[in-house]
Amino acid sequence: MASTTQTASEIANRRTIRASYAASSARFDLLMAALSALFLGGLWVDGWAHFHGRVDGSFFTPWHLVFYSAFAISALTLGAKLWRGISDGHAFARALPKGYGLSLAGIVIFGLGGVGDMVWHTLFGIEGGTEALLSPTHIMLGIGMALVYTGPIRSAWSRASDGETLAGWRALAPMLIGATLFLSLLMFLTSYAHPLTAPMAHEPIGRGGIQQDFGVTAILLESGLLAAIVGVLLYRWRLPVGAVSLMAFVSAALLTILVDSYPFLPALAVALLIVEGALYWLKPSRERPVAFIISLALIPALVYTAYFLAIDAVAGRVYWSVHVWTGAIVLAGVVGALIGWAIVAADHGAESK
Repeated sequence: MASTTQTASEIANRRTIRASYAASSARFDLLMAALSALFLGGLWVDGWAHFHGRVDGSFFTPWHLVFYSAFAISALTLGAKLWRGISDGHAFARALPKGYGLSLAGIVIFGLGGVGDMVWHTLFGIEGGTEALLSPTHIMLGIGMALVYTGPIRSAWSRASDGETLAGWRALAPMLIGATLFLSLLMFLTSYAHPLTAPMAHEPIGRGGIQQDFGVTAILLESGLLAAIVGVLLYRWRLPVGAVSLMAFVSAALLTILVDSYPFLPALAVALLIVEGALYWLKPSRERPVAFIISLALIPALVYTAYFLAIDAVAGRVYWSVHVWTGAIVLAGVVGALIGWAIVAADHGAESK
């Protein structure tokens, strides 16, 4: 009878394990965040080569070796974690901690994209400039990377939803690193329309003002990306002091490496100090929606105020009229505020269901 009871207990235990997710931990989140940073570093090495004309007609370049080696390390680590979860009795779909199933999908997408990229390069040659950012296989690689980089964000989100308290730099560091990498990736993929890589405000306005129009549009696009990522995190967590500055400054600094343009960084650092002061005073959160929306308006508005001041100080003048460049700053703030309002409205709508 005892043997039968023990067997039934073991069967029930195995079923419980199989139906549960592999345990998550801050340590694994930090490991994946660090490997994702290495992965992004590989992208930056390859991107720098493209931006500086160091690529040739071959897929097998030193730059690709660094890039794909960084990918392989992330893939092997995630694969080992998956194997361990299966060995512990978890079902395949639950053998990774919560949040990392999509990271595994990202590994598969990136791998398929890499094979496709080799074929694409063989058929059509090596892309240059904007071509490299719009190539279908490169977009596929970008989607895969985004899913990998955001694993620590999804993990932290699920752990917080399960009742775990996450606060301060130590607990939130993996999530913040993942968010910074994700923002940097988006800026890289849209670098053909980023004010740092296409600084139209210090170039003479061409016939018809197309460059000026493009420049303002670029500011609005990048303001939206910054406000959306920062906004989601600010609404979910009480971020530690300096977290927003980390995301904004590191992503901008990384982008300047690609184009060897650094004058904007000191002005950005000053603007972000003001941002941190405003956030400390406003204390934006889910419980303070008005302060949250105001904060998301201030962040891009202050960032692009610093942008125009840097252009004026370094390049000698801003070619846009005062009506345009001040209006661009205001509109950057409006974009941030609208994204903040959308986040608040979506949350309240979900609560009312």
